[in-house]
Amino acid sequence: MSYKVVYNAKYGGFGLSKEALAEYNRLSSQWVKHADGMERDDPVLIQLVETMPHTINDENSRLKIKEFPMKYKSSLKWYDYDGKETVSIDYNRYLISAIKHVKDDIHLSSDEKIARIHELYTECHINDSDSDSD
Repeated sequence: MSYKVVYNAKYGGFGLSKEALAEYNRLSSQWVKHADGMERDDPVLIQLVETMPHTINDENSRLKIKEFPMKYKSSLKWYDYDGKETVSIDYNRYLISAIKHVKDDIHLSSDEKIARIHELYTECHINDSDSDSD
């Protein structure tokens, strides 16, 4: 299973067209006037970006979806420069959280914990090196 988020890939800022806002309000049964503050993993927002690719954006946005493995859901890092956003995995945050879970697992022996932590470190080191080349 993957975790999807919406980000803005254009300088200017995150925004929805009037048509997209109206459709969002209809589908979500909410009354939203601006896209500011929308949860980037909102299922309705994701659905609109997927189904309205040519009409979703306002004049300052180009909304896109990025997918991540679910295990990284709480380890994403966001950067915003003049409204253009990037989102990626913070492998250090993930590694620290995962190590805490392994450390606290009462069902693992010390040797199993050491092996699992080594696997986590290797996984994150390889993935982090791969992301540097993007």
